[in-house]
Order: sequence, then C-alpha cells, then structure tokens
Amino acid sequence: MASTMPRSASAVAFALLVAMSWSAAAQPATPRDRAAWVAMARGGFAIPDGQTAVDLLVAMNPLLASPDPVLRDEVAYGAAERWILRERRLSPAELRRVLQMWTVNLQQGLGDTGTDEVFRRSFSALCLSVVAASDLSAPFLAPAEVKSFFDRMLDYFEREKDLRGFDLRHGWMHSVAHTSDALKFLARNPKLSVGVDTRLLAAVRAKVESAGTVFTWGENARMAAALDAAVRRDDADPAALEAWALQWVDAYAALWKGGPQVDARQFARVENATQVMRSLYASLSIGGTQTPAGAAAAKTVLSALAKMR
Repeated sequence: MASTMPRSASAVAFALLVAMSWSAAAQPATPRDRAAWVAMARGGFAIPDGQTAVDLLVAMNPLLASPDPVLRDEVAYGAAERWILRERRLSPAELRRVLQMWTVNLQQGLGDTGTDEVFRRSFSALCLSVVAASDLSAPFLAPAEVKSFFDRMLDYFEREKDLRGFDLRHGWMHSVAHTSDALKFLARNPKLSVGVDTRLLAAVRAKVESAGTVFTWGENARMAAALDAAVRRDDADPAALEAWALQWVDAYAALWKGGPQVDARQFARVENATQVMRSLYASLSIGGTQTPAGAAAAKTVLSALAKMR
C-alpha cells in the first residue's frame, strides 16, 4: 500500500535519517575490543571527537579487573595517569566521579584471596593514587573529603588479604604497593590534620604482622615511601616513630634469642620490618626536601637499625 505521508514530510524524514547516520559515522565509538583499546593507548591516548576523558575512564573501568596485564596496566591505568595528571583533562566534578567509582571497586571481593578480583581492587587503588597526587598539584578536594579518602584507603589497606605481588602470566597484582602509593600522596596533603603518621605507622605494622612471608616485589620500599611522607610532616609525633621502631628492635631480639632455629613466620615479620626501616632511612636521608622532622626521624630509624644486626 502506498505511503500516505506527504512528499515534503517524507523528504524531511529522509534528511534527518541521513544526518543521524553521518553523525554516528563521524564520531568514533568507544573502543569495545582489546585491539581498539590497545591501539588507543599506543597511539598516545588521543580522545575521539565527541567523547570525553571521564566517559572513557568509566568505559575502561572493567579493564581494571582484567587478567590481561596490557589492558589493566598499560590501557586503564595508563589512561588515568595521562588524562588526570599529565593532561589535566578532568574537572573537579569529574575527578570526584572517578574517585567514587574506584573507591567502590575496592570492596569487590574484599577479604578473598587467590581470585582475579584482586586485579580490580589493586589497580583501582593505583588509579586512586593518581587522584591523590592530583589534589596536591591542583587542589580540588575539601579537607573533609581528603580525610574521608585517607580513611577509606587505610580501611582497604587493613582489610586486603590477597598480598600476591607478581605473576609471570598475569603480571602485577601488588595490592600492598599500589595502596601504599595512594597513602603516600595522601600523607603529603596539608589538608589532613594531626595523626597521619601515627595511623600510618600502625597500618604498616599491621600489614607486616599479617603478611606471613617476606615481601619480594618491592612492597617494603613502597610502604617506606608512604611512611617517609608521614613522618617528615611538621605535625608528626617523634615519640610515635620511636615507639614503633623499638617494637621491631624487641621483635628482632626475641627472634634470635633461641639461636638459629627460628620460627619462619616470625622471621618474615622481622625481615619485612627491617627492610621497611632500611628503605625509610634511605628515603629520609636522600629523598625530597629535608625537614627538621625528617632529619629527626632518620636518626631514630638509624638508631633502631643499629640494634638489629
């Protein structure tokens, strides 16, 4: 049956259809397969016309959970670091949007070990380190927001039980190191109030206590970098660091009290603590702008290390 639509109306409808089709063709779609995501990353993270960095980061969110290290690290984390820190493409509202998204990711499967969900949690923590660093160079968070951010990262640091570092097939897991990176930038934030150092010292001690094995993928150095940021603050409590260090001196003495036959788990605790302290001393001595608090902290750590040999 012939159409009853007037010829002029039919022509208008056809023109609109053509315009819509041209518009869709002119604006590349968000990449949906591995090859397209990798091409975007290796092409310099150019953002297609009609799209935004924040929308692409949201689209990339599932990639943080991928067992594919290229998609997880090179693409998803690479985009976050590029667009947030180097190119500053996100507005404060958009930064809050990804902050919330990645914080929610930290809860997925939290408490489990040996599953692929650790990728989502750990690489979300790494992306959150970029947000924390961004607030230092271009502040956008209110003091209460920074405190909440710090609280949530400490909570995740405490509750994460999957401490695997690296896998030859799937690459980095590294939850301890990635969370330490976020805590490092947060500890540098002047919008946090007194107590940053004492809370972070306690958090690192708890992580070392619970590890059960010696960290072998640089985790101790990354925890030390976070502690460095905390103990060199002007509001740091020297007595807290001294008490923390002396606890490890006592643990060292107890470990070797009975001779060479040591408990393996206790050895791991003391060895991790010793490595953290060595890295902390080196960082305080040669890294960053020296502060009176930092110089005093270096002396405290060195004094403790001298008793652990």
